[in-house]
Amino acid sequence: MKYFIIAGEPSGDNYGALLMDALTLEDNKAEFQFVGGPKMKAESPNQLISIEDTAFMGFWEVLKNIFNIKQLFKSVKKSILEFKPDTLILIDYPGFNLRIVNWAYDQGIKITYYVSPQLWAWKKNRYKILRDKVDLFFVILPFEKKFFEQLNTPCQYFGHPLTELIPQQNKNLKEVKQVGLFPGSRAQEVEKHLKIFSELAHFYPQYEFTVAGLSHISEAIYRKHLKQSGKNLKLVFDDPYQIMEESDVAITSSGTATLELVLFETPQIVVYATSQLSYLIGKNLIGLKYISLVNLILDKSVVTELIQQELNLANLKNKFEEILDISQREKMITAYRKIRKLLGDNHVSEKVAKNIYQYCNDQVT
Repeated sequence: MKYFIIAGEPSGDNYGALLMDALTLEDNKAEFQFVGGPKMKAESPNQLISIEDTAFMGFWEVLKNIFNIKQLFKSVKKSILEFKPDTLILIDYPGFNLRIVNWAYDQGIKITYYVSPQLWAWKKNRYKILRDKVDLFFVILPFEKKFFEQLNTPCQYFGHPLTELIPQQNKNLKEVKQVGLFPGSRAQEVEKHLKIFSELAHFYPQYEFTVAGLSHISEAIYRKHLKQSGKNLKLVFDDPYQIMEESDVAITSSGTATLELVLFETPQIVVYATSQLSYLIGKNLIGLKYISLVNLILDKSVVTELIQQELNLANLKNKFEEILDISQREKMITAYRKIRKLLGDNHVSEKVAKNIYQYCNDQVT
């Protein structure tokens, strides 16, 4: 079978690589072409576009890059038509992928959507695209299946693929010495978060702070905010899981990293800041009590969230002092273990691959 996969962000690159590996085991004639990152490229050399060229976020940022985005659409559409996949597999990345759904449906291409767009957060009416135009739909968060079923949108939930990447933990809490800093997977996030992370490290020279850098973001962006920092702040590229495992506590941008820290049993503070324009527009569209996946899954405040104006040095210092209290971290770990049970076993990609391959076979026969 021929599979064309589109993943526009680092988390999608992880899930895409796992799925490609599982499809290869399921289908010994699997052929791939894809938009993705280094993990997917390790599975197949047939990379059309790198995630370095697709990681746009926020309303203002998308507007600034509108020409590049149009060229990206044009290139991807041309390649899909030339490749003639048995199914197009779209992984999250809704701003791009939901538009591709509309186009691919009109071309008569079979569509698999893996990792749901966060329609439960905003633009709920886009569920109709998934209901009416997608052939296979897989979600990876426990509350999503019920959400879509209430909208008469068929989907399947086998668990979260992160359980395949992060083994079961049993972390013993101890005195805090190592602090992991995860400013985000996009340049705009790093710009917004790293300055205040650096300021925090300056106030706590007794702790070792490690910034998890990503090589698809310019090193100059990181260095700009770290150059005036003390010796207790270092930058390590492309090894976030090692940092998560070694850290006693973490401060992270909202996103997939919050769930990864859950699985590593690393207590965390969640932050998020974007451009004021993007924030004001988003605030009017999003009707959630929480922003982090940790709190959303259990529907209660497990981890602190500092969003936009709340993210200032005074607040961050205050919450950092709180998380140093071992009793606070113990409560967090107890909640983490409940979440892990909800995320299924470590065979998610295998189950998704079996479903995709069987569906494609049924279409052929």
